[in-house]
Amino acid sequence: MQGGVRKRGLVWYYYFEIDSDNGKRKKIERKGGSTKPEAQATLRAEILKYENGYVEPKKQTIKAYLDDWLENYIKENRKINTYNRYKEILKNNICPSMGDVLLKNIKPIFIDKMLATEKKNGLSNTTLQNIYSVLNSAFNRAVKLRVMPDNPCRYVDRPKRDKFIPNVLTVEEFNNISNSLKLDSYNNYIFWIALQIVLELGLRRGELGGLEWSNIDYEKNTILIKNNLIYSNSKVFINTTKTQESERVLYISYELIKLLKSHKTIQSSNKLSYGENYIKNTFNNKEYNFVMTWENGKYVHPNYYTSKFKKVLNNINFDRNIRFHDLRHTNATLMLENGTDLKVIQERLGHADYATTANIYAHVNLEMQKKASGKLTKIIHGGKPVAK
Repeated sequence: MQGGVRKRGLVWYYYFEIDSDNGKRKKIERKGGSTKPEAQATLRAEILKYENGYVEPKKQTIKAYLDDWLENYIKENRKINTYNRYKEILKNNICPSMGDVLLKNIKPIFIDKMLATEKKNGLSNTTLQNIYSVLNSAFNRAVKLRVMPDNPCRYVDRPKRDKFIPNVLTVEEFNNISNSLKLDSYNNYIFWIALQIVLELGLRRGELGGLEWSNIDYEKNTILIKNNLIYSNSKVFINTTKTQESERVLYISYELIKLLKSHKTIQSSNKLSYGENYIKNTFNNKEYNFVMTWENGKYVHPNYYTSKFKKVLNNINFDRNIRFHDLRHTNATLMLENGTDLKVIQERLGHADYATTANIYAHVNLEMQKKASGKLTKIIHGGKPVAK
């Protein structure tokens, strides 16, 4: 591929020809700089882009590209809740700000200003990082497909995620919550079952809802976590776990095994009582035999655990902001405080990255270090106070 430069007025232009979609040659000519060497350098760079497979985006807007990326790449390759989350970010945050900008004209300053505006609108750093990550992923794909020469997100500072310190329950608080439930009501009973399972296993609510009886191995005292019952975009779906690492086999206590066997007996009795009216849970033409069901057999909606937990806390006048999901954090904190290795906790929680576990529970680990340091000091100094 060859080209040249020429001067028009005070500006130097570069030009070269490429093959167009209809098979004919197409001439590319644009401003190259204020001097001949600048134009020649730009010419070489542009020719290199096209020789490496770069495709001219023509008049495609950012919105048009992102819509195509979402529907034809994300929807086909990611989980439905990821697709729905990305769709909301594009609709509410990215496209209103820069959707009409041509893809070929996008500059890092556009992204920087968009993030700054969203921050002024009150969005948290964590949400800003999510917006940045979606745009960065989309533009990385564009570069890979050679419809963009470079990813402008590379030149924008990635927002720092807010430091997360989880809220956790004490064992006494958990017992107060659990004991407040009157188990003669099935609504309370099934929620009580949920509390016991999540506190011991640290499951996400979708993993809890997706548990099947076939996942339990009573001889080995293990349970396989492989399903995720999720609510997204006003629909309930059954999917695989959040990440590949989230699919895991967990050892469970004899106490929990006993509880599950008892629950299975109650569920079987309900099935006999309802007979033909007992509901079969079918997703994607497959029937699921869930552990967590109502008396009539229907699955427990993922949102139930969240709303029921709030009601229970209100009923006992609980004065701290605790979510159902914080039972998962309570599980991890209790394990850590009782000497469980952080790597084991990572595997039981199903975190893809060890650093994720370490960062979330760093404050707990620090408290443990303080206690360890105190014990070590007593050993070294024979219980004598250390001079300040």
